[in-house]
Amino acid sequence: MGTNPTFLACHQALPFSQLLQLCGIQAIIDQIGTSSKVHLIDIHIRSGVQWTAMMQALVERKSPIKLLKLTAVATSSDVQKVVETGKRLESFAKDLRLPFFFKILELSDITEVKQEQFEVQHGEVVAVYCQTILRTMVWRPERLENLMRSIQKINPLVIVVGEVEANHNSNSFVNRFTEGLFFYGALFDCLEACMSRDDPHRAIVEGVHIADGLQNLVAAEGDERTNRSVYLNTWRIFFTRFGMVEIELSDLCMFQANLVLQQFSCASSCTLEKNGKCLVVGWKGTPLHSLSTWKFVQER
Repeated sequence: MGTNPTFLACHQALPFSQLLQLCGIQAIIDQIGTSSKVHLIDIHIRSGVQWTAMMQALVERKSPIKLLKLTAVATSSDVQKVVETGKRLESFAKDLRLPFFFKILELSDITEVKQEQFEVQHGEVVAVYCQTILRTMVWRPERLENLMRSIQKINPLVIVVGEVEANHNSNSFVNRFTEGLFFYGALFDCLEACMSRDDPHRAIVEGVHIADGLQNLVAAEGDERTNRSVYLNTWRIFFTRFGMVEIELSDLCMFQANLVLQQFSCASSCTLEKNGKCLVVGWKGTPLHSLSTWKFVQER
């Protein structure tokens, strides 16, 4: 979700974005404990609204926070929007009297990222946040592997991964068509339940964003097919290659997810299920999103 009015409207009308964001923030809070210097790395920051909740939680805890640093990874084309996001977060932190430092890590390509660019300082605990960004690199695996190697070298305390829970990466057209039928069918049904038919933002989501995604899924091939989400189990296999292990989502994480969900009139149709140590969010039983948390096991 960015600052685009349509995405903001969906953020307010649909439960998924808020639910996954607050659950992910709680997972970070669970891991950092009473650490006084916290360094957050957002691999693809958008509106940054989730970090305001993080700031409030840090201000309200008993042990004081000496510094909250946020490194926002951005491509050259997005950097101006990220600058605006940073200004909003700095203003919010100032109102809370929270020591806060915002840094933009501008890259022309994610394959350029290197360990030292994150500028992790002694005494900082690091948390990495990846919200529906890794899926965009599946079709270019060298980008994905370079990013993971760079993150591995800084050894963060926790990595939060939010992804689309679907297999849109099959070489078989029939399999992709079938998967798309169920996934996008559930998404359309959710929009019908949560947004009015005359809502202009819904028309844009259905007629532009979903339509483009669906067309790319079933009609494009090779490098032109960039819509390549994969299942949580596929991510598990991939992360294991880098010595990563899952972290159990706490009861408080699940409580936060349910708390957010109950604020929506469509709550009864939204499903929350544990998949191992992770959370899968669906619509009437069809999985749509997953949230998982990870750490690296350092070799001795």
